[in-house]
Amino acid sequence: MLQENERALEIIKINGPMAIIPLAKELGITVEGARFNLLKLAAEGLVESSTEVKGRGRPQQIWSLTKAGHSKFPAKYQEVTIKLIETIRSVFGDSGMNAVLAYSAEDLKAKYSNVLGEENDLEGRIKRLAQIRDQEGYMARYEKVEGGFLLIEDHCPICEAASACQKFCQVELQVFNELLGGNVKRTEHLFSKGRRCVYEIKEP
Repeated sequence: MLQENERALEIIKINGPMAIIPLAKELGITVEGARFNLLKLAAEGLVESSTEVKGRGRPQQIWSLTKAGHSKFPAKYQEVTIKLIETIRSVFGDSGMNAVLAYSAEDLKAKYSNVLGEENDLEGRIKRLAQIRDQEGYMARYEKVEGGFLLIEDHCPICEAASACQKFCQVELQVFNELLGGNVKRTEHLFSKGRRCVYEIKEP
């Protein structure tokens, strides 16, 4: 079982910046207990607070993760992948990088197709895709909404690599569309001032 402070980090990661009362409710502890955990995390540089005013009510203290807080979640490939990207660009140029991305798209599609192919309906395929992505460290889940579904990824385990070559994000969107019938649109993006990546999948 996760310790309370680790659980607090996970809750803020999933929900985004939060006030202390809903955080305490999620943790199942008192407000004072939640405040103790947050102050401990703040002392470690993992969370920070800001003041938010809504309407005529009293200002609220809102807690969010710092960069160090985000780094507590799974991160894969990092330095090795970034170095590899730089090497490919340097030696083979953009055409070489594009060839690698094309291969990556086909590899990813084949990998996911093997599992998603077992599902006959759209929701089943989305559910299995969310499970795979979650296992890969994306903290993925899906929600059913009016007219379709949302695939939500609260973490990016290849964030550093994707920031070095954002075409990796294009590859993922392309693969999702091919696997789910071409009705997928990214509505929130980590590299477009979003706090996570969210994909909207429409019913055909």
